[in-house]
Amino acid sequence: MSGDERPSAGEEASPARDARAARVHEEGEPEVPAALREGRKVLPYVRMFDFAARPGSKAAWGVRCVAIGIALFVLWRRVEAATFPLLSAKPLPAIPTEEIDDYRFRLPERTRRQIFAELATAELAERARAIQANTWKGHLWSREDDRGHYERVAVRAAAAKHKISLTQTYLVLDEGIRERWPGPDGKPLPATTPALDIRSNW
Repeated sequence: MSGDERPSAGEEASPARDARAARVHEEGEPEVPAALREGRKVLPYVRMFDFAARPGSKAAWGVRCVAIGIALFVLWRRVEAATFPLLSAKPLPAIPTEEIDDYRFRLPERTRRQIFAELATAELAERARAIQANTWKGHLWSREDDRGHYERVAVRAAAAKHKISLTQTYLVLDEGIRERWPGPDGKPLPATTPALDIRSNW
């Protein structure tokens, strides 16, 4: 430091700083902060969780095996929860189709007609919406296929409302179409669908 240069208040020399500087000068190595030293100690443990790299120690292999085991256990529990009810459920008793008085499918005719009217109303509304919105650019087969999706939604809603199964609901819909029960517009629902014609220009 020249005679014209003076250390600032934050740079004033102290005995401790001079001792550290002398030690660094003698040893020829820079001083390593304590936080960095601790980080270097933790780094090998952190690297054990780097699953993109090949494990470099037995401990890393152990961590990898434990993680895979936990993942497989969770996956198995999810698969078991989804498949066990399907594999272990007992088949429901068959729904009788013979008529007993005015009952079919364990439902009286008045209830069956009410369910069919709800499904027919939903179908006519969907057909009107499809025409108004020009869904699928007027492609008949795609439009009818899309309508089938909305029909499933209506069937689920009717089954939940009347506390019956989906099978009973579809049987009622089939009966109404076969027997040509009138819909809300006074006409029966169409019993045919457009011929298969899958779109090629998506």
